[in-house]
Amino acid sequence: MPLRAQNYATLVPGKKSERTVFTMAKFTIPDDKCIVVELNEKNGGRHQSFVIENEDLVRANTINELQVR
Repeated sequence: MPLRAQNYATLVPGKKSERTVFTMAKFTIPDDKCIVVELNEKNGGRHQSFVIENEDLVRANTINELQVR
């Protein structure tokens, strides 16, 4: 579960973009497992997903101060 969300957008108007950053406590997963993050458009056909592997988590930097433009 995320500890914090910076600029948590639940609605993005047409032809606009938003950036949300979620912070989590540091954790790892087994090397043979992965995390799949899926974003689905409500009442639409656009869906995005990406995969996070343990190597990505191990290489992640600690964020002490979050600065989002």
